[in-house]
Amino acid sequence: MIVTPFTLVSFSIYLILFTTFLIVPLFLKWQKLLILVSFPLIAVSCLIAVIAGVWSMISGTPESVTLLIGLPDLPFHLRLDPLSGFFLVVIGLLGFFVSIYSAGYCQIFLTHRSVTRLIIFYCLFIMGMFLVVLADDAFIFLTAWEIMAASSYFLVMYEDEQAENRKAAFLYLVVAHIGAIAILLSFGLMAGLSTGFEGFNGYTFDAMRQAKFPAEWASVAFLLAFFGFGAKAGIIPLHVWLPEAHPVAPSNVSAL
Repeated sequence: MIVTPFTLVSFSIYLILFTTFLIVPLFLKWQKLLILVSFPLIAVSCLIAVIAGVWSMISGTPESVTLLIGLPDLPFHLRLDPLSGFFLVVIGLLGFFVSIYSAGYCQIFLTHRSVTRLIIFYCLFIMGMFLVVLADDAFIFLTAWEIMAASSYFLVMYEDEQAENRKAAFLYLVVAHIGAIAILLSFGLMAGLSTGFEGFNGYTFDAMRQAKFPAEWASVAFLLAFFGFGAKAGIIPLHVWLPEAHPVAPSNVSAL
């Protein structure tokens, strides 16, 4: 098999799934060992993603893949190019260092709670971030976005015996999904305009890139996307969830 940047990042995602669905159940009864095995594997996965991202930026050649999963006639499209490669490097480097830190930090929870849920959603959170920057159609982008947002919710609420944690997680989830609705509307508008609202083929980002939008509708799509992404990023005045969520989330989760 020819190794390319895309095969590397695919292996990185497979390693995360391997950790989530095989390593976690295998070491379920040995929580300390679970921490010492899972987080180093995720660190390796993030490092592989960094290598793939750097390689993609150096080569400058986009790679696209269509996965025949999803809904009928709406397959998933993935694309790795220098821009997504750059963000893979950012996410991967942060994930690498945070995962190394987590191997020691998460042992503080062993005396009073299971770390299984924390590790599962930590893995899914990182995978969701990788898929968001690799997505090349609106369908898989929003799927990855939801994986990322839902995982964040359960991570913020990890110590759920405290009412302020549950409140902060709920507020974050509400804001994230209000933003997701705005992003969905923006994608829907661009997808419809790219095909004249006569089919679903416009849902791919390639179709959106090639379409020419009227200035007024382009502005509406931009404002919807700006609001949606701004809510998730916590820009003023959409930052209400930030001071609530960060203090109550585990330190490694807050960093990510």
